[in-house]
Amino acid sequence: MTGMTRTAIRLAAAGTVLATVLAGGTALAETGRAGGKIPRDFLLHEPEARRPVRYPDAEEWKISNRPTKNLGFNPCDLSRPVDGGRVATRTVDYHAPEFHRGEQLVIYRSAGAARGAMAGLLAQVDRCKRVKSGSVVFKASARPVVGIGDQAARMSVQGYDRSGRPVVGGRRAVVVREGRALAIYIHGGEYHSEVSDAQFTEQLRDARKMAAKVCSLPGVC
Repeated sequence: MTGMTRTAIRLAAAGTVLATVLAGGTALAETGRAGGKIPRDFLLHEPEARRPVRYPDAEEWKISNRPTKNLGFNPCDLSRPVDGGRVATRTVDYHAPEFHRGEQLVIYRSAGAARGAMAGLLAQVDRCKRVKSGSVVFKASARPVVGIGDQAARMSVQGYDRSGRPVVGGRRAVVVREGRALAIYIHGGEYHSEVSDAQFTEQLRDARKMAAKVCSLPGVC
């Protein structure tokens, strides 16, 4: 084997190694973009949730990074998830005797997976337009919201008696998708009235803030 041949073989081998390294770097970069990590105190109500409550016997905050069985707003109380492809989840809940506030942020592996999650949630609301439980009928509804994120909707569940009058108990939520992130803001309480615009004011404000904030996370938008 001549010196020129040996040199050519070494150069070819080096080129193969370099190509492999570059390919591996590209793959790692793609994985990084497709991944997701939610920084500490990123959720809007997370800093407040970490502070001591004024009345510990009557109120409580909880923060969890564990994936919930279903999304935070679950009108049918389904155990089977309506979404797939989650890479990060954080849920912040506040509970008091007559009020519940929930905030959930889910990062998906792709914008398509996030769109699928929104579609699954809307389909669940449609499935639960009317569910009877004893003497109470629970009605779920959804309405699109324009001007927030890539997609947004306000969703509600309200109980009614046999005469069609609202009874105690209900949930009002705003769900927004921005890129491959889905954020949910829920208020639950002893609503005694029909669903009204005023019952979504805070959730809409929070959804608008998070739709802008979540784009600061790498690769989400």
